[in-house]
Amino acid sequence: MKVNINESKAVKSINIPGRTCPVDYSMGDDFFLKREDEIICEAVYVVGGLYGNYQALDEIIRLSLEEKEKVTIVFNGDIHWFDKDLIDFKRLESVVKKHIPLLGNVEAELFRNEDIDVGCGCSYPDCVDEEAVMRSNKIHSMMKANISVDKSIIKELSSRKKGIVVKVDDIRIAITHGDEKSLAGWMCSRDNLVSSARQEELKSWFEKNDIGILATTHTCAPAAISIGDHVVINNGAAGMPNFSNTKYGVITRISRDANEKAIYRAIKSNLFVEAIPVNYNFREFITWFDNNWSLNSPASISYRDRIVHGTNDSIEDAIINGFKRI
Repeated sequence: MKVNINESKAVKSINIPGRTCPVDYSMGDDFFLKREDEIICEAVYVVGGLYGNYQALDEIIRLSLEEKEKVTIVFNGDIHWFDKDLIDFKRLESVVKKHIPLLGNVEAELFRNEDIDVGCGCSYPDCVDEEAVMRSNKIHSMMKANISVDKSIIKELSSRKKGIVVKVDDIRIAITHGDEKSLAGWMCSRDNLVSSARQEELKSWFEKNDIGILATTHTCAPAAISIGDHVVINNGAAGMPNFSNTKYGVITRISRDANEKAIYRAIKSNLFVEAIPVNYNFREFITWFDNNWSLNSPASISYRDRIVHGTNDSIEDAIINGFKRI
C-alpha cells in the first residue's frame, strides 16, 4: 500500500517547518481495524528511532538471533537520521529491508515531491526550542539532497506503510511511529500519557479497534503505561541513549518468554512487554559520527552530548504505571 504523501492539501504559506504536522500523516479512524494485513508472530522487536546507527542495528540483529523464538523485527520509522550520506544510508537499508520497515516522518519527507514547508516533519511541540527545530530541518535537508539522487531508494521508501498490526498469540499489537492518530503525533509522550483524559481516550480506542498493545516511538523519550487491560509502550530511541549516564539504546520486545536483559516490563495476558537495552559498540559509533558530523554541525550540536553522556532522565521517569523495573 503506497502512502500518498505527495497528495497533501496542506497550504505551504501557513505551515511552519518542523512544527506543522502534515495532514497526510493522519492514520484514519479505521486504520488498525483491518485484519487482512495482520502478521502472525512468535515474538516481535519494535525498533523505532534507529537514527542511522549501524552499530545499534548490528546489535539488534545479534540479540534477535539469541532468542528461542523466531523474532519479527519491525522498524517503526526514523530508521535514518545521522546517515546523511548515500553510502551509509544504503548500507543500513540493505539490512533493514530484509525485515519490516515502516515510515517515520524522516522517511516520509524524503520522498515528498512538493515542498509544503514542513521541514523534517517532526511536528515538534512548543517545549522544543526553535534552534533545535531549525537544526533538525537542516539535518533533514542535507540528507534529502544526498538521497534524492537515488530514485530506487525513493521508490522503496514511498512503498512503506504508516503502521501495521502484528499478532502474538491472540493479542493484536498496533505498531506505528507517532501515535494511533498520526505518523508524527506526540500523544504517546510521557506528558500526554499521564493525563487521565488521554488514558480514557486510549481505553476507548483500544476497545473499538480490538488492540491489546500499542507500540510506538517518535518522542525520543521512552514511556510505558498499562491502562486497564491494555498497554502503551514507547521505546524512545533505539540508536541513542535514553537515560542518564548510559550509552545504550532501547527497543520494545513482546514475547511469551521473559528476557533476562529487560530494563522494565509489564505482562499483558500471557505476553511479556519489555524495554530491552541495545548495547551497541559505542566507540565505533562515535568515531563514525564524528567523521560525518563536525563539532559545529547541526547533528553534533543537537545530539553529541546525549550520545556521549545520556539524557537527564532516570529509568523510573519512563515508567508511568503498571510496569516493573527489573
